[in-house]
Amino acid sequence: MIFSTYVLHMPQRCLPLRPTDEELFSPAILGDGEALHTAVGQNMWCVNLEDLRQLRRLVMHAVARGTVRPTDRDPFDLKDYAIGPSVYTVTEQFLKPITGQAGQMSWALMKHADGLPCDLFVTHAWAEGIYELIARVEHSWPRGMRGAYICFLSNPQNLNIEALIASPRESPFALALQSASLLLVCPNEHRSIYTRLWCVYEAFLAYSWQKEIRTATKYHEGFYCLLMRWSFWQLG
Repeated sequence: MIFSTYVLHMPQRCLPLRPTDEELFSPAILGDGEALHTAVGQNMWCVNLEDLRQLRRLVMHAVARGTVRPTDRDPFDLKDYAIGPSVYTVTEQFLKPITGQAGQMSWALMKHADGLPCDLFVTHAWAEGIYELIARVEHSWPRGMRGAYICFLSNPQNLNIEALIASPRESPFALALQSASLLLVCPNEHRSIYTRLWCVYEAFLAYSWQKEIRTATKYHEGFYCLLMRWSFWQLG
């Protein structure tokens, strides 16, 4: 009972880097991002679950080093490892500098130059904290699925994004969702994702195409610890 109470209230902490993580703070030039995104199908601009876990570690250490900082738009708490800086902040201060140095490809194609098949489409609002988003996707990742399209990681943020989305029905969003078997909806602590028009459009496409739709949850919302408490109470 005491242990489960401790776990339920245990604060999040900065995760240690792994040997290959440090290399991504100063990546080598990998090639021409524009050419790479032309060669690889838009429905293949995906990341896997380990990529997301690695990104969480990298952002935590970027915050600790001062390369990701609070702004007037996003005054996040430097010591908060549950919500963290917003996707807007992470994209501007972390992703764009690193992928720009690597060749201006997306984070997804920087990690997987040949692409990954899109099994899962993640819809989110950008206003959410990066740790919150990754925690929800991690906990809700369906077994057996390999690649996920997540727009801020899949699209080349240093290139002309507007040209890619000029025709929504032929955009990377639509092509990836058409390939995916499941739409994962990621709510957040700040605002409804449906204040963002793209999220509304993605929901419309998923419903029209009869895709499976799920809402992502976080493991640390306390369910398992409450279950442990109930179990100990029953044993007692």
